[in-house]
Amino acid sequence: MTPYYDDGTVQIFHGDCRDILPTLGPVDVVVTSPPYNLGTSTGGGFAKTPGAKTGTWSGGRLARGYEAQTDALQTQIYEEQQRTALSLCWSLLTETGAMFYNHKPRVQGGIVQLPFFAELPLRQIITWDRGAGMNFAPTHFLPRYEWVLLYAKPAFRLVDGTSGLSDVWRFGPETAYDEHPAPFPLALPMRCLKATAGPVLDPFMGSGTTLRAAKDLGRKAIGIEIEERYCEIAARRLGQEVLAL
Repeated sequence: MTPYYDDGTVQIFHGDCRDILPTLGPVDVVVTSPPYNLGTSTGGGFAKTPGAKTGTWSGGRLARGYEAQTDALQTQIYEEQQRTALSLCWSLLTETGAMFYNHKPRVQGGIVQLPFFAELPLRQIITWDRGAGMNFAPTHFLPRYEWVLLYAKPAFRLVDGTSGLSDVWRFGPETAYDEHPAPFPLALPMRCLKATAGPVLDPFMGSGTTLRAAKDLGRKAIGIEIEERYCEIAARRLGQEVLAL
């Protein structure tokens, strides 16, 4: 399969990750954040399901949705898609590899939905304290945190000097980069990658934040994204000069 973008260090593939993942070789680290299926916007990493509910947020950065796919799939369909993608990523990990999966508990219909879709070895739940929230509702307190679920092979170990880091990460959401409706901050994948080693994969690449972090660290990386406009944005970001650390 021909990459959408390839600079010798980072590759981007345009398409559904479930189709592309089986064609890839082994990686050491997966860092990703899929669409959350919040039920109010369109977007994501999978092909659009015919007849699925669509819509957009009434305002803010998610007002136009994610464009390529609905973010209001039936719960069963969404969870099965996530299971498939996570299982495919897991099959690509080396024996010392790990997967950092950014998601969050979501209150829908008055009931909390937890993002435990994969029957994989869950090593740890890292709490990302965003310092702010936006899901206001009279039914529950305002959430200001998300999770990074660390799925790890038995031989996975943190690199020297990082094992004393807390499992609560405090940094705010992305505010400066507005070409994608819901990017995570560069600090999140950077924290994951500085604690690991080896080639990196992001199957829900979005605007390429994980790939940008990998390139800044001199790491080989692969990203997959179904929305071509986000592939263009990521390619442009990666074409910029490597940032000084």
